[in-house]
Amino acid sequence: MNIIRWAAAAVTGLFVLMNLGAAIDPTQADWVRIASAALGIAGAVAAVGLASNRAWGRPAVIAVGALNLCDAAAALFTGEPGVVAGVVVGGLGVLLGVLAGTTPRTNASAA
Repeated sequence: MNIIRWAAAAVTGLFVLMNLGAAIDPTQADWVRIASAALGIAGAVAAVGLASNRAWGRPAVIAVGALNLCDAAAALFTGEPGVVAGVVVGGLGVLLGVLAGTTPRTNASAA
């Protein structure tokens, strides 16, 4: 399951880059720029949490992926570009986040 966890973190990192690109694009609507910046920051935190195997990392990746899907749906209805990429990458984030599971941490003990 370790490879799926890393794939989920990588996909989350990909949509962080996509969202940050939309956040700095001056041609985007203001609500798109604000939502993209917030999703970019939240996605970065979620990806780091999942990559470092934190207990909150997996649910955070799933939540941020779902929010990215909602953002793509809103963009679909308002005619903003990037809908297909947002749906695909957000959907992959959710799917891989669900499949990632959790790997229990083991601590070395002095015997």
